[in-house]
Formats: sequence, C-alpha cells, structure tokens
Amino acid sequence: MLDFQTIAIFATVGASIFVGISVGASAVAPAFAPVTSSGYLSILKAALLAGIAAMVGAVVQGGRVTTTVGTNILGGEIILAQSFIILLVASILVIISVITDYPMPTAFTIVGAVIGSGLGFGNVISWSSVYVIVGYWLAIPFLSIAIGYSVSRILRKYIPIEETGKKFKYPLMLLGLFVAYTSGANSVGKAVGPLAPLNIPMITLLILGGVSILLGAWFLSPRIINAVSFDYSNIGPRRSAAALVTAALLAQVGVFIGVPISFNQAIIASIIGSGLVVGKTNVGTKKLTFTILAWIMAFFTAAGLTFLVGYIFF
Repeated sequence: MLDFQTIAIFATVGASIFVGISVGASAVAPAFAPVTSSGYLSILKAALLAGIAAMVGAVVQGGRVTTTVGTNILGGEIILAQSFIILLVASILVIISVITDYPMPTAFTIVGAVIGSGLGFGNVISWSSVYVIVGYWLAIPFLSIAIGYSVSRILRKYIPIEETGKKFKYPLMLLGLFVAYTSGANSVGKAVGPLAPLNIPMITLLILGGVSILLGAWFLSPRIINAVSFDYSNIGPRRSAAALVTAALLAQVGVFIGVPISFNQAIIASIIGSGLVVGKTNVGTKKLTFTILAWIMAFFTAAGLTFLVGYIFF
C-alpha cells in the first residue's frame, strides 16, 4: 500500500497538472483570438496551434517565472500540503472562468493563493518581489492600450484595407504563434512553481507544465477563444496585428524579469487600445467591467481561501 506521503505527492502533482490544463484553456487561448476573429483560422485549429507553441515556450523560456512563483515570493519552508492547497484553489477558480466564458487571469489567482498561503502557514513574504509583480500588473493595461492604439494607427496609415487579404494571413499567424509561445513561457510557472518542495529538476517541471498547457489549450480553450474574439471587440486584421504585437512585447518583458502576467489582461487591453482608433463603441463595456471586477475578486478570493486553510488547519 502507498503511504500518506506518497499519496500526498501524487495529489499535489495531479493538482499541478490540473492547473496547467486550466492555464492552457484560459491563458493561452487569447493569443489566437485576434487571428480567429479576423477569419483566417478556425477556432479548433487555433486552439491546437496555440497549445503547441505554448508548450515549446514553456520548456525553452519558462524557468524564470517558475523560480519567482516557487521560491522568490515566500521565504522559509514550504510544506507539501501548502503547495497542494495553492494549486487546488487556483485551479478551481480558473476552471470556473472557463465554464462561465469570462477569461480569468491565472497570474492573479496563483500569486494571490501563494501570498495568502504564506500568511496562513507562517512564511516570510518577500514584499519587494510582490511589489514588482503588482507594479507591472498595474502598468500593463495602460501600456497595452497605449501601444495597441499607436500600432493600430500606424498600420491603418501605411497598410490600406484592400491590402490586408491573403498576404496578411501568415504574418498574423506568426504573431499569434509567438504570443502563444511567450504565453507558455510566462504561464508554466503558475502551474509548476508551487511544486518547489518536491525538489524536482527544473527541466522535468517545465516539460510537465508544457504538456499540461498543451492539453488544456487543445481541448478546453475554444470557448474562451470565441469569447475574446467576438464578445469584447469586433476587430479586423490590422487591429489584430496591433493587439498581438502589444501582447508579445509586454509578455516578453514579463518573461525577462520573471513576472507572471495575465495574458487575458494584456490581450484584452490591447484589443481595446486598437479599437479606440475606430471609436469606443467597438468595445463591450458592460462585459469588460464585469470581467475586471471578477479578476480583482479572484485575487482576493484565492488569497483568502489559502490563508484560512493554513491558519485554521496548520
């Protein structure tokens, strides 16, 4: 028979895989939403391509964010039960977002869960790392809107609408692949970072997370791709390119400094920025407002739940 420790390890790794699948479904999906909304690619094909690109990004560039989530936010000993609670709470919140069609920022839920667990389990929290993460989060909407607006204006000025036919298809798809790649690099740490107490080699963690993200993107992301593509803004190929360029730039900055970011936040804000070129009526304001409130609640709910579990039971 398996002892309790072995069962706990399997349960924690299983929760990590579940988070990876959730991340693939909700965080990778927006990378190809602008492509599908332009009519160049079906939603199912977009989901598969996004998942493959994200898996490659996770393995090649996912180490820095994994280190941030796993060891840079909390000091002191992180016990196995704590890792399991972090992953379980975060994955449940993200899966709820998939079911309800509202993109949930996995970065908010994971970091919130990590911070809450630190307070509940008695860890030392590195507030300097937290300030860097939150500071970049707060800057992303403004940067996304500004960059998306600027790039969209440039494209509208130099690329006439009649020239955005078939020859614009492949550059837009390549941009989507790069954003999905970067999404995997930035998002894999959210799934496998909390496994730090198991002392698993980094490359093994990244492969585990990458495969999980691929599965989630392929099988569960079409609903979110549809929501981001058509509910928030009706966009053409030039605005799609502007949104992807913006997200790719901000995502790579996040990967470089080791900050887990919300791709939903970056993609949606950049779509809004590019949409301002043609007027505010192109933005689904009501759903956008509800989504932002859901994001904020997700962070505090994740933090509150992990804090309560740690404080009451440990």
